[in-house]
Amino acid sequence: MSEIIACLQAVEKTIVRIEHENRLVNRYTARDFTPFRFMPQGEVPTTHLLAFFLNAHEDHGQEHLFQELFIKRLRQEHLVSNRLPVATWTVKAERRHGEYGQLDLLLTATDGSFGICIENKPRDGTKDQPGQLTRYRQLLMQRHGENYLLIYLSRDARPPDPISLTAEDREALTGKGQYLNLTFREFLLGLLDDWYQAVHPESLRTFIRQFRHHVESWLQFESTKPAQLMQAKEVASTIISASQVQTAFDIIDSLAELKTQLLTTLAKKLAECFPEFAVGEHWKDTGFLQAINRKPIIIRRPTTSEVPDKLPWGRYSIGVEFDNGRLFYGIRFDRANLSPTDTTEQDWPEETPNAIAQLLSKEARPWSWWPWWDWVGPENDHSLYPLIANGKLVSELAPRVEELIKALDRHCQVGSADASQ
Repeated sequence: MSEIIACLQAVEKTIVRIEHENRLVNRYTARDFTPFRFMPQGEVPTTHLLAFFLNAHEDHGQEHLFQELFIKRLRQEHLVSNRLPVATWTVKAERRHGEYGQLDLLLTATDGSFGICIENKPRDGTKDQPGQLTRYRQLLMQRHGENYLLIYLSRDARPPDPISLTAEDREALTGKGQYLNLTFREFLLGLLDDWYQAVHPESLRTFIRQFRHHVESWLQFESTKPAQLMQAKEVASTIISASQVQTAFDIIDSLAELKTQLLTTLAKKLAECFPEFAVGEHWKDTGFLQAINRKPIIIRRPTTSEVPDKLPWGRYSIGVEFDNGRLFYGIRFDRANLSPTDTTEQDWPEETPNAIAQLLSKEARPWSWWPWWDWVGPENDHSLYPLIANGKLVSELAPRVEELIKALDRHCQVGSADASQ
């Protein structure tokens, strides 16, 4: 134990020094400032940022440079390289194309000879819609015949859901150079580096660098921020010089257990905030997003019955769940497996998402088993878990849960007979 304490004290001393030095640097350079702190993180904002750079007519002033570097990097994919034409491209983002649906990004050669569709799926837990990529492919074929490329852009390499594009179709399209799975980790970060090196205006270079840091933080990649790199280097040197290498690895091995205990703490603190409610983990569900660390925390009005029709909120509950280091909360609707004795299945009434959103005076956000949900807290677990430990996350979450309780009470009492089923 004394070795662990000595190691932590040495690291703390180094971190305090580095933080002081960074504050001095930031005072004169504002190196840590970024406009991205005021911008929402998510698929749609990222899509629009990519569209901004790829559109030659945007006010970045670089005309077709970003397009050319994008196509150049695509050509490194050997099955695709010979198929891409030498062309300029029009760019459309988040546009609906009739029965084919809303495409994230669509690049079309100005002479109409080729089309590139990019489906942006950076969050591993985000599900594809039934037939989604198949419809996009049909749109591309209708416009360009066989001269198209369908790109599935994910955090790390992974196939789309089979309900979106079957494995057989995906393999066939891959072999013909008509489908690619590109990743944020390798392709997009590499592309941002290409853009950064190619442009000369300092304002653009700064914005591209901050965009990269934004992606790193959002998707929990290794940081390339100067302050983080300096701290990591100095801490490593401190551990080596203090002969605390083995102790440091022992501490790392304890981090998984630390996260588990902190999540238990979060559930207990929420239970303390709402003592008249039943608060605990879902008895079976591992989460809509298959949360790795923990089952969802469920908040319900207590009752002795397990029959959905006799529960105060029926199949509804308030849930708190983790997704890749982020925390989200909302109103759940257990379509099945509400309790160990529940053998029935049922969907929520069609009007539920809009009705709940109206009660909350917020935008409707339905998703699978969640008629309404939203993010809460920091956007990565490096910042999330300390806020659980110091109680600030519970302080932020509790008023939001209270708001959901009031809305759910009103919805189940006043909504309709179906609302409590």
